[in-house]
Amino acid sequence: MASNYHRVESPADLQAQLSADLNRVSVLYFRADWAEPCKTMDAVTHELANRSPDVLFLSIEAEALPDISESFEVDAVPYFILLRGHTLLTRLSGAQPAVLSAALKSHASKKPATLASSSQQPLAANTVYQPGSGSGVSGQAGEEGEEEGEEEEEEESEEELAQRCQELMKQSDVVLFMKGDRDTPRCGFSQKIVGILESEGIDYTTFDILQDEGVRQKLKEVNEWPTFPQLIIKGEFVGGLDVVKEMQESGELQDMVKA
Repeated sequence: MASNYHRVESPADLQAQLSADLNRVSVLYFRADWAEPCKTMDAVTHELANRSPDVLFLSIEAEALPDISESFEVDAVPYFILLRGHTLLTRLSGAQPAVLSAALKSHASKKPATLASSSQQPLAANTVYQPGSGSGVSGQAGEEGEEEGEEEEEEESEEELAQRCQELMKQSDVVLFMKGDRDTPRCGFSQKIVGILESEGIDYTTFDILQDEGVRQKLKEVNEWPTFPQLIIKGEFVGGLDVVKEMQESGELQDMVKA
């Protein structure tokens, strides 16, 4: 393993790594063993680390280190955040080797402005990682990252959004609101609940809440349940992973589907 490739063990470890050289570009690689695309990006990041000895690569187990993932607003893997010191350069989501390589080449080749520490302007809070503050990097990404707000869309009213959520919940007898889809779950909890439904031979449809922020937030309110996945049976909210596991073990899950 390259000397510039480091597996992060804790938030304090991450802080120490980033603070060691505030002029250095760092690649935060959020991953999980269960996610198939991460196997590809594991090899890619190791190769990029070998090619870019001046760049620090930080491998972060997204679900084992939830404080870090939540701080950076990471809710899917693989996910990449490029920083210089504590300052955001760009965000990248998904297994896109060419895009990651291009972003790294672009940012690593740029030298930071040389200013005396006394003359540096304070950076906006939403572009700086502040360890321990509970708020991570957010704001505008570079051209390689997620593009936000390019077009103004007609705003959906709360009533219209609530109605759309109700319709989505009734699109089939069993609907799973999850991160990703049945073929490519984007979190371990979603993967596990898909496994339960598959093992029970239950016919179901899925809705990727990562693709619709309005539905994602409104469902938390409609179903009075703050997390995902959420399982809906015949238009009625059932619960998340723990509830579904208990229902499977008791036989209640099959009974409810067949009722």
